[in-house]
Amino acid sequence: MKRNSMTVLLFALLLIIMAACSGAEAEGKDEGSKKKITLKLAVSQPVTHSLNTETVVPFMEKVEEMTDGQVEFDFYPAEQLGKVSDIFDLTSTGVADIGLYMSPYYPSKMPMTNGIMTMPGAYETAYEGTMAYHELSKQSPILERDYLDHGVRPLFNYAVPVYEYWTTGKEIKVPEDFKGMKVRVSGDITTKAMSDLGASPINITVAEMYEALERGVIDSVGLYAASMRDYGMGELVKYGTSGIAFGGTGIGLVINEKVFQGLPEDIQEALVQAGDEFTESNAKFFDEFNVSVIEEFKDAGIEVYELSDAEKAEWQKFYEKVAAEWLKEKNDPDLEKTIEAFKEKVEMYK
Repeated sequence: MKRNSMTVLLFALLLIIMAACSGAEAEGKDEGSKKKITLKLAVSQPVTHSLNTETVVPFMEKVEEMTDGQVEFDFYPAEQLGKVSDIFDLTSTGVADIGLYMSPYYPSKMPMTNGIMTMPGAYETAYEGTMAYHELSKQSPILERDYLDHGVRPLFNYAVPVYEYWTTGKEIKVPEDFKGMKVRVSGDITTKAMSDLGASPINITVAEMYEALERGVIDSVGLYAASMRDYGMGELVKYGTSGIAFGGTGIGLVINEKVFQGLPEDIQEALVQAGDEFTESNAKFFDEFNVSVIEEFKDAGIEVYELSDAEKAEWQKFYEKVAAEWLKEKNDPDLEKTIEAFKEKVEMYK
């Protein structure tokens, strides 16, 4: 009888130990799934740049909030991890986990994005350009050719407010006014356009623009007003335009694809959701913000010329000619189809 009681006691004790071990293993798995995840995020803009204060930093805060603090960020602004022209590659190779790219610096790696964003006259507001581009970035051929083929995945996209031209000593109204001017360009279609206008296209980075404008290396720069202010160049120019809509730039956050695939599914979903939310809210904000900066410039004495409908039509005629010649040179059916798809999407978001 005692032997049977001892056997039952030992068996019960064994069950308790097994249950405890099982519980410990489950608890360990749960702890492992909630381990802190630190992502390195690199941008070229200074901390005070509006793109950081209004979008990138709030994006990080949103992801941290959505993941209950499981995800944290090591933030590297102002080219701390590398130059603006290197950030896409730094993310692709894993030096950064997430990076803020500027598409004109990667013409061969982001042919679809550059074709859309730098095409003069393709969109008019940041909202319509951004939403159209963000939607297409999740589809073929942009998703593969501009992102996955290079080991990155898009999270957030931004079509900047269309570029207007700011000059130090000459007012721009019609295409002929650019003849003889030294103009900062980014992207091959802009370079072609300025050459066709009789201007001297000068390719320099955003970090070099202020000094180049101050020293007279260039006398005109294509940029949206808010960015002009962010880089301090409003104090250097006398004239600006409103209505030229000379293309823009594709900017966005990309994440290293291997890093993304290695994250828990709920973390992936949080990053994608935050990217979608800030893509839309950022575009709406910058359309309004850009208008307010233009008014600031006017109050500061900068003459901003509003193009007439006839002048806009003259610019559009020039854009169509440049686009047709450029696309013929590229001979890329995917690019042509993507640009047409982009224009259709833009109409949907007007």
